[in-house]
Amino acid sequence: MSHEHAPPAPPAPPAAVDRREVRPAGIGGLLVPSMRPKATVALLAILLAATVVLFGAVVLGLLFIPGARAAAVPVLAAALVAHPVVMLLTLHLGLRRAGSGWRDVGLRRPTARMLHLLWQIPSIFVLLLVVQGAAVAITGAPAGRGDAVDTLFGGTSTVQIVAAFVGVALLTPLWEEVVFRGLVHGGMRRRLGPLPASLISAAIFAACHGVPILLPYMLLLGLSLAYLREFHRTLWAPVCMHVVLNTAATAVTLAAVSG
Repeated sequence: MSHEHAPPAPPAPPAAVDRREVRPAGIGGLLVPSMRPKATVALLAILLAATVVLFGAVVLGLLFIPGARAAAVPVLAAALVAHPVVMLLTLHLGLRRAGSGWRDVGLRRPTARMLHLLWQIPSIFVLLLVVQGAAVAITGAPAGRGDAVDTLFGGTSTVQIVAAFVGVALLTPLWEEVVFRGLVHGGMRRRLGPLPASLISAAIFAACHGVPILLPYMLLLGLSLAYLREFHRTLWAPVCMHVVLNTAATAVTLAAVSG
């Protein structure tokens, strides 16, 4: 009696390998960037290059294109909006290419803990004013008469003022926080811990703004924003602080010009 044997089943195909880096669960409740250091450095280099190209093109155009200086105000207002838009778009594409995302760099959903900003923002604001006042008093640096501000904003239209306000007060804080408190602070935090990451990211943040008399202010601001990121475990907290400061500075500038 013959027994028929079923043919052996074909071997199962190998499971697909996900070549993306495994995203960490986080340290102390904070998500940290899943991007490799080389990818982070490359993205930061692209952002720097985009900034140099954009503002370099604006400056060279105003200097060498005949009649361009007559349109300096609308061109600069447009640049103040275009630059943060370019930064945010570059960040979005760079994060996607690296298999990461906005949430991975710290833009997590806010919680009721954000109510602490009601006392944190005023406290930090007063501390920043005291530190900057002390720096001016110690160095004897002049406060300035605002001639450059008058030159930039004098005679601007309402549309141009609104455009500059949106770019400086709303969009710039968002991309700067993603870069300095998200990529830079978050990446260093994963390897060095919160305190060294806060100090280094604050120093880089201050240096990138490049105004010597403002270095104490910017350094303290960088540390304060890093503290808010650690305390609230989301980038939305330092974004809110940054928006308040930029809004106040822009409002004071425009009030000085209009007055």
